[in-house]
Amino acid sequence: MASKPQLKPIDVFEANIGDAERLIGFARALENKRRFTRLAKKRSVGRALGFPAKQHDALGCVESRDLFIVIKPSSAVKLEHFAEKELRPLLRQAVVAISAAVESYVAEKACSYASAALRSRPDRLKLVTVSLDAVIEIESRYQRRGVGHRAILKEFIEREASPSPTKIGIVFSTVGQQDLLKKVDTERGLARGVTAKQLEALYARRNKIAHTGDRTPTSRAALSLAEVEVFLENATATVKAMESVLP
Repeated sequence: MASKPQLKPIDVFEANIGDAERLIGFARALENKRRFTRLAKKRSVGRALGFPAKQHDALGCVESRDLFIVIKPSSAVKLEHFAEKELRPLLRQAVVAISAAVESYVAEKACSYASAALRSRPDRLKLVTVSLDAVIEIESRYQRRGVGHRAILKEFIEREASPSPTKIGIVFSTVGQQDLLKKVDTERGLARGVTAKQLEALYARRNKIAHTGDRTPTSRAALSLAEVEVFLENATATVKAMESVLP
């Protein structure tokens, strides 16, 4: 039986960034732009959907650019749940998904250079530390030591991979790809350091969400749809630029 073709790093990114796009899409579609409170309108909706006349006034109706939603009288979902503030959990998870998509691409792409790096031995590769136990494991387990060396390097890459610009620099320089983010800035037509700042902003917000629940000293931090769309746009442009400049 033929094995399935392995996904390319850019395919992995696109599959993962799709999760963020869907979360953002749901948040955009669900945000209430119009409330129907007039009884005449509710009666029209109620009759069309077959609700008893006595329930018409208890119907909740909301409308966005994409959806018209009717909330049943007995529903635990309320009109106020469609306010922008109430949809922030979707946006927070979208930020986490964007970050994860970048991290997965960095890991997959860097691992694709592992064999070449072990042959050329770039300076940063020499800084990767290996335990004595790992050395003994290679000696005892692998007839071809290079297989064990690749496994150790890939483990290091997967452990270090991150949307953090510092970590991206470390991971790619370890496999011989130097000054990647400078090249990405040039590819995107940006001033030097802009891509790094954008990645750092994504990484910091992801950590705030993951480690503190996105809390401020007194409440939870505001997060708008526009902010998350910027994270998505920058992350997508950055990864596409990486794919263009990496050999």
